[in-house]
Amino acid sequence: MPTEPQHVRRDGTLVDWLPQPRKPFPPKIPMARKPLTPPDRHRTPVDRTWWPLIVILVALVLSMALFFAPFAIDIPEAPGTVPPRPSPSPQTTAARPITHVPESAALPEGDPVTPAGSGTWRVVAGAGALPAGTGARLLTYTIEIEDGVDHPSFAAEVESILADPRGWIGLGDLSFRRVDGADAAPDFRISLTSPGTSRRPDLCGFAIPYDSSCHLTSEHRVVVNLARWVRGAHAYQNDLRGYHRYAINHEVGHALGRGHEGCPADGAPAPVMMQQTFGLSNTYVAELNRAESGAAAKVGPDGAVCRPNPWVTAVP
Repeated sequence: MPTEPQHVRRDGTLVDWLPQPRKPFPPKIPMARKPLTPPDRHRTPVDRTWWPLIVILVALVLSMALFFAPFAIDIPEAPGTVPPRPSPSPQTTAARPITHVPESAALPEGDPVTPAGSGTWRVVAGAGALPAGTGARLLTYTIEIEDGVDHPSFAAEVESILADPRGWIGLGDLSFRRVDGADAAPDFRISLTSPGTSRRPDLCGFAIPYDSSCHLTSEHRVVVNLARWVRGAHAYQNDLRGYHRYAINHEVGHALGRGHEGCPADGAPAPVMMQQTFGLSNTYVAELNRAESGAAAKVGPDGAVCRPNPWVTAVP
């Protein structure tokens, strides 16, 4: 049996061998580490994926703040000043509807009319038993309608206009009586005429390029334009009956020897002998009359504008 190793001490004694304890290592001194800077301390692979999104979010917040800033800031205005207003953009201007105002002399829109008749007229039956008015000067007249034109109410309306005391009989010096029949020889004829026939050079003509009525001295004929009778004039707007009264009184005035008149003063009722079919402005009517020789001097372009008036003696 093996013997355990023995150890001889320095003094010569023997001792059993025992493992000697190891000499302890010197204590570990912790090495000083370089402290991490804040960016290094928090920098991780995951954090690197979020910073572009954070930049974009900040940019969005700044842009929204810049957009709403003008609405949130209230700048006080100096008293008595008017803040400037932005000019409309071309797109906004182009999108606005444009309203075209028709010329005063233009024929209004309305019901259709017969464009042209035969050029001959038929006398509408209906003679007045008594004259209208008390004046000593008695004038007779017939009411006629062009062949090819049908307007049954024309005759009765014309007769009532000439019998109205607000018309020419209101002056007290004349009276009217309606006659009929083929053998009638009236002092003047009132003839409802299609616009195509009215425009003939031997009738009303078309030098002023607007439909109108007229009086033919040689034939003692009052030509009443059917288009005007049906649609009226812009000066009377929707008052068609008022325009009928004006048209008859005006043209019969020519049969009585009266000429055109202008507006006497701004805002005054128009004289019945003013060309109200064309308008109520002296300047506008005078400009139209330049198309007819000698007519321009009848009305002066003084800028006066009247209001419509269909009667001779009454003032609206």
